[in-house]
Amino acid sequence: MSLMRLGIGDVWEIDGERHYLDRILEGGFLVLRAFETGQPYQRLLDTGEVTSPTRQWLEDEFAAGTAKKIDVVPASKAQFAREADVELIIETDPRAIVRQIVLKSLDRMGDFSRSDDSLLRALAIIWESKPRQLLHHRPPSPSTVRRWLRQRGAANNRPLRAMVSASGRVSRRNRLPASVRRRMHEAAAAYWSNLRLSVGDAYDDLVDRLRRINGEIENRAGVSVPVPSRETFRKHLRSLECFETVAARYGVKEANKRFKATGKGLTAHRPLLLATIDHTPADVHIVMEADEWRYVGRPFLTLIVDVHSRCILGWVLSFEPPSLYSVIECIRRANRPKPRMRDLFPDCPELADIYGKCDEVVVDNGLEFIGPSFESGMTDLGVSIRWAPIKSPTYKALVERFFLTLNLMLHNKLPGGTFPLQKLREWDLDPQKFAVLTLEQAEGLLDLAIGTYHQSLHRSLKDTPVRTWLRGVNADTGINILGDDSQLDKLLGAREERLVTRSGVELFNLRYHDPAITGPLLEDLARREAVRGRREGSASAKVAVKYNPANLGKIHVWNGPRGVYVTLPCTDREYAEGLSKWQHDRLQEWQRESNARTEDDRRALRLRLRSAIGALEDPKILRRQKRAQARLLASPKIEALGGGGLRIAHAEPRPDGMAPVIPTVALAAERTDDSAKPVRPQRGGRRKIPRPPTIPTPNEQPEWNVADLADQSEWKDVL
Repeated sequence: MSLMRLGIGDVWEIDGERHYLDRILEGGFLVLRAFETGQPYQRLLDTGEVTSPTRQWLEDEFAAGTAKKIDVVPASKAQFAREADVELIIETDPRAIVRQIVLKSLDRMGDFSRSDDSLLRALAIIWESKPRQLLHHRPPSPSTVRRWLRQRGAANNRPLRAMVSASGRVSRRNRLPASVRRRMHEAAAAYWSNLRLSVGDAYDDLVDRLRRINGEIENRAGVSVPVPSRETFRKHLRSLECFETVAARYGVKEANKRFKATGKGLTAHRPLLLATIDHTPADVHIVMEADEWRYVGRPFLTLIVDVHSRCILGWVLSFEPPSLYSVIECIRRANRPKPRMRDLFPDCPELADIYGKCDEVVVDNGLEFIGPSFESGMTDLGVSIRWAPIKSPTYKALVERFFLTLNLMLHNKLPGGTFPLQKLREWDLDPQKFAVLTLEQAEGLLDLAIGTYHQSLHRSLKDTPVRTWLRGVNADTGINILGDDSQLDKLLGAREERLVTRSGVELFNLRYHDPAITGPLLEDLARREAVRGRREGSASAKVAVKYNPANLGKIHVWNGPRGVYVTLPCTDREYAEGLSKWQHDRLQEWQRESNARTEDDRRALRLRLRSAIGALEDPKILRRQKRAQARLLASPKIEALGGGGLRIAHAEPRPDGMAPVIPTVALAAERTDDSAKPVRPQRGGRRKIPRPPTIPTPNEQPEWNVADLADQSEWKDVL
């Protein structure tokens, strides 16, 4: 038997349509009529018959959730029927609970007079019976209570959402004429369609237009239209802000950024299934010491984030601009264990085990990622590439969010540095605003920050990244790695042509050599070099060298005969390991500056050296050199080659000094024989006329010389 309380006029929503309870018949049958058509609701039985609903059926439908009772409020207050929880309503309007207590208490009192005296006595009783809820609130006036009874629900139907005050929460009646609202709307539309138009400009155009209209109609009818205030226009303008208006003013990209719902984001069900790579300028300024402190600038941070666990697999802080080579170095570091983290965090040694090779990486459309070299190299390593949509940074939101986390955790808290104040002023850096550190300090703090992040509670994971990583990487699955990650440099490194000798390869003023490697390499290459141009006394060969500009610690030399790359370490490994080419170039430049002399200083040093050498020369050799110099100066050929600007003439001596110089005039321009060949006897006697060779007749057999037949090499091709 159904015990559900039903009342005439109750509204029920059944199958998405609203019905009201018109009558309750004998036998528990109900007459539910549709709001729109007024037709009674009939339910279909399994036998195909149609019958009226009953109390028990309605209760079963209500239990199944297919029927629900709708609380009805007056039509004038329909806006209060919106859904809202108690906490939100009380936060929005604290007096809403007071109105509900008062109205429900009056409904329980039954019939009472609505006079002022009667309502005041009722309110006094209510305030006395509920001191905990109403102690800090003043009783309303009788007229206010009568308005509440009339407008806020019906008896025994006082929902809390109907008690919220409408002050400032509903649209008010617009007091401006329709013509003014139309022109105000046009001015607002002009603002949203023109990026160069400001709110003040749009309002000035509206006021100017309305004043011109007033000037015309005042002369005719003596009336004028009101001019809205600037704030009224601003509110109307802001009320038009939506996807279409923002797209018209700022472009579709900005509209998508403001209003387009974000997708699910990158997901992966296990570690090392999917990772993302990105760069960012680090919010720290770096100085280096090369005899003195020198300002370098802001380094770049490249890192790889595992999507499943949010762990940072590898990171590189370098001055190498975002390039293919910084990505190579980051992938290599991600592929290797990190024993340094075990030393920094001895209570969490699992941090050293966050490494491995990812099955797929998500990258943006930077030049370092879209080239065929990167795609081919990743394919050779068995790593798939997924390119993010163009101009969609939210596609890689998790790595962008980590950059913000890193700034909040580390960079925003770094001190300004303890460098000389004079140097900071020279670099135009304010230590109160900018973090100024050495590269070693910045790398150490970055390692500490990433280790701390791995052990901190992640809001999306509801756990720490390191525990999420350990759950996904167990003894059964293990960690996939690149067995030889030096293949990255060999596949994707920068290429140079160099000469390999017995002392190795010289590159960027650094020596790369290993006796156990260089010797066999020279044996393979030197015998294939051309004989002409070889160095005397030492084997050498021209080779192709590949290196990683983000790490000059080693290079890879191509051994053509064997078809493999041979790795040579830098002899100054402590200096070159982890050093980028950019840093090395700056250090070399600073070294040259510190050792630089002026050209006059260098010239004076060279002259001094030559003077010292000349003092040791034999006097005979010096005289011989001077005579040779005098002969060259007197030579007409040398004079002609020198341009003829200076001639040395010789004259006979005279008692008063020197005889006058008589210039010589060439006669080539005055010849009249037209350069005819002179007739003179032939030198060397009469030339003998050569005798023609004797040709044997057909009947005459030639005489063969036995000595001519001894060498048959010339007849091999004929025979």
